[in-house]
Amino acid sequence: MTCRLCGLPLPAPPFRAGENSFCCPGCREVFQRFGDVILDGRARAPAGPQPGEPEGAVAFLRIEGMHCSSCETLIDRMAERIGPLHAVRSNYATATARVVYDPEKLREEDLPALLSGSGYRASLRSQPRPAPDTDRALFRVVTATSLAAVVMMLYLAFFYPTHLGLVDYADLEPVRWLAFGAAPAAIFVLTSAMVAYVGLPLFRGALVGIRAGVLNMDNLLSVAVLAAYAYSTVQVFRGNLDEMYFDVAAAILTVVTVGRYFEAGARARAAGALERLMDAWTPVARVMREGRPTTVPLDRLRPGETLTVGPGEAIPIDGIIQTGNAAVDISLLTGEPFPVRQEPGDLARGGTIVVEGEISLIADPAAESQLQTLTRILWDVQSSTSGARGLADRVARAFVPFVLVLAAAVSIWFFTSGSPLRDAVLVGLATLIVSCPCTFGLAVPLATAAGVSAALGRGIIFTSADLFERPRDFRTVVFDKTGTLSTGAMSVERIEAAPGAVARAAAVERLSPHPVARAIAGLDASLSAREMEPHPGRGVIATVGGTRVAVGGRALFAALGWDVPAPLAARLEGGAPGAGVVSYVGWEGAVRGGFLTRDSARAQWRDVVARIRSGARTVLLTGAEHPGGYGPDFDEVHSGVPPEAKAAIVRHYRGEGPVAMIGDGSNDAPALSEADLSIAFGAPTALAAEAADIVIPGQDLARIFDAFALVAATRRRIRQNLAWALLYNATAIPLALSGLLNPLFAALAMSASSVLVIWNSSRPLPAGEGAGAPARPARAGAPLPAMMKPAGE
Repeated sequence: MTCRLCGLPLPAPPFRAGENSFCCPGCREVFQRFGDVILDGRARAPAGPQPGEPEGAVAFLRIEGMHCSSCETLIDRMAERIGPLHAVRSNYATATARVVYDPEKLREEDLPALLSGSGYRASLRSQPRPAPDTDRALFRVVTATSLAAVVMMLYLAFFYPTHLGLVDYADLEPVRWLAFGAAPAAIFVLTSAMVAYVGLPLFRGALVGIRAGVLNMDNLLSVAVLAAYAYSTVQVFRGNLDEMYFDVAAAILTVVTVGRYFEAGARARAAGALERLMDAWTPVARVMREGRPTTVPLDRLRPGETLTVGPGEAIPIDGIIQTGNAAVDISLLTGEPFPVRQEPGDLARGGTIVVEGEISLIADPAAESQLQTLTRILWDVQSSTSGARGLADRVARAFVPFVLVLAAAVSIWFFTSGSPLRDAVLVGLATLIVSCPCTFGLAVPLATAAGVSAALGRGIIFTSADLFERPRDFRTVVFDKTGTLSTGAMSVERIEAAPGAVARAAAVERLSPHPVARAIAGLDASLSAREMEPHPGRGVIATVGGTRVAVGGRALFAALGWDVPAPLAARLEGGAPGAGVVSYVGWEGAVRGGFLTRDSARAQWRDVVARIRSGARTVLLTGAEHPGGYGPDFDEVHSGVPPEAKAAIVRHYRGEGPVAMIGDGSNDAPALSEADLSIAFGAPTALAAEAADIVIPGQDLARIFDAFALVAATRRRIRQNLAWALLYNATAIPLALSGLLNPLFAALAMSASSVLVIWNSSRPLPAGEGAGAPARPARAGAPLPAMMKPAGE
């Protein structure tokens, strides 16, 4: 039997509400609050096998040498010829291939050799990333700009003035040989060098597109460059210097080379920051191999191996505890800030942290390592080409064959209508050049890369490909409690003990790594303790000045047979449920005092919530049994809710309007994936980051307003770029088709349009109001960022 709401197994006895059974009080209360309507709909499909994809082992490979999006098709088609490979999907943006293969016929180590060839080099993602060849790319940029600058200066000095009728160098004998001899020869040589060296990546991309059967921007650019170069070369050797268009070829090569260099740099910085975050989330595991303890990376962990986890270490993967007992911090999974005791036979969850004690566990054979999980994050998020970026790619791809046919058709039409061959060729060339879809190709990726880079510069990571196309306004904003509104660090709220008892308790607690112990240890430093006897999940006993002193919860003193005075317990435990953790101190068979500790709240959390509440409904959603003192600041509160039920609640709110959610733990991941916009805040787990659209490490909750401001600004840039691309092509193409635009001005117009997109994308984005700027005071009607306005405004 499973829970009516979340589908988890039922305890014995289950929690009931009428004829319905639930796994916990949280699920029961949520169902009673919303009724059957919350069961409507389904959660988003988890990342994993793609629809229609054959079953098999999955591996992720890094592909070096990908030049453009057509490389995806070529690599995929090459792989189709290899029998043991069931499916291959490659992605240019991440330089990654996702391979489904037959593990009975192939080993993962065999895959790189199978996918290497035709200029591509494959390697496993678990291997170190090779250093990027930035020197060669930078040298190509320097070469392009240097040679193009000389070419353009020669044109400005000798040819543009002649075209405009400003000067006739035929009448100026001293410079005649420069204008009609040295300058054309220099231009020809310099442009030839540019075509031969700077144009190589462009021509290779065009060849890839032809081999893959998918024409791309490189095909159109290559035709324009080679046509301008070939036509100009013929005119040079015929002596028709007025018909040279080497500047067109030089301008196209330079604009494309520089634009792609900066785009690649921005993309690499974004990918590098996310991979550094991934590395930080990928610890090692201590396992027993051949009877000896061995430390191995998680991607080398074998299912069924025995792991050993000690104090302060994270449990890397799900497993059943075999020996030992420990106090385990499970806040990343449940949101509960206080460690729990786990013993042999209990299921230890990956991502939780051992606070006290040491355990050994058997890894779950079906479990997935954090490295595998994070590799899926990078693939599932970064490989998306939906929305505006997908539209721009589709427009650019359809645009290329259309323009090629259009240019050929207009040239034929002009020639058959009686125009000279020269005019017909120039009209077709102008159409090819002016129709270059650089603006479409650069509009979305450059603006996106600029937004991602600006966010990274402020310690914010955008992880979703379609983040900038989400709803601008939200009706509901959902907050997790532990790790989001609170820091997860304990502080002493109340002391019911004499100074001597406080000093003894602090001395004992300094020997324990438990978070409650650390809070009490900071109260006094006058005494010291020794001979610690830990009781994981209960407390600790140590010797202070020759006396054995015990500090811990009721369970410790019950095991010792010491009674807790009723008046003391009433003063400390009689507050509101969920107020904190009560610890007692005693010696010589008697309890002498006690302490109340509580999870510390983040600074300014009330200001942040109040500001959002002024324009949207705020909801507190926590796995902790009680919301503590946070509840009154929210419109609605749901506590004791397991992860699956959190997702159902968010899904229900989405039925009423767009929802944003802010959380940090693995227990928040299902709900984060359900929200229209999700933020993993603080020190998020791998699962939380996988589900989130934005990752904001740190302690300042007000930085969420930075993130919203950056998303809104980047969205505006994308729309501005696309609008300019549409306006440019709608204006320039008719002019070229009519013969009113010669190739020179077509090249200038094309270059200007691309430069405008690059300039617009590279403009500094506005600063938000988080780190580096004080949060605005909470007040009714306080202005919200564009993305935080209530739906319907």
